[in-house]
Amino acid sequence: MRFTPVTESELQVAKLLPEGIYSYEVKVSEEKLSEAGNDYISLRLKVWDEDGKEHIIFTNLALKHLLKHFCDVNDMQEEYKSGNIPQEQFLNKCGGSVCIGIEGEKPNPKGGTFRAKNIVKDYVKLPGSKLKPLPKPKDDFLNDEIPF
Repeated sequence: MRFTPVTESELQVAKLLPEGIYSYEVKVSEEKLSEAGNDYISLRLKVWDEDGKEHIIFTNLALKHLLKHFCDVNDMQEEYKSGNIPQEQFLNKCGGSVCIGIEGEKPNPKGGTFRAKNIVKDYVKLPGSKLKPLPKPKDDFLNDEIPF
């Protein structure tokens, strides 16, 4: 039997999304504090590949350019200018697209190694694309047209 030997790292990378630009939706948003004492938003994104298969990508908005670009593509410029955005404001956002890259296996300073993983390189708005409007929740409880 003939085959091409691969490393464990190569096997890990093969399971990841290829580098590229994808549609996404924010499924989880949490405000956290870094070891340096800085606030940041941790996100869990649902990302769809070319075949429509869903992938979960963990990322955060600690880097200034990621936060700014996320707000730009999700029509959150006014919130960004305020300098304070509650974690709930990030939920279900799906404006623009996300540029996904691959970070290879690397040593963990505390011992062992970090496995290869997908990372968010940036949030972009492709030419000619428009923001996807989010559906407004229906509140049947407060229907003013019901006579009493």
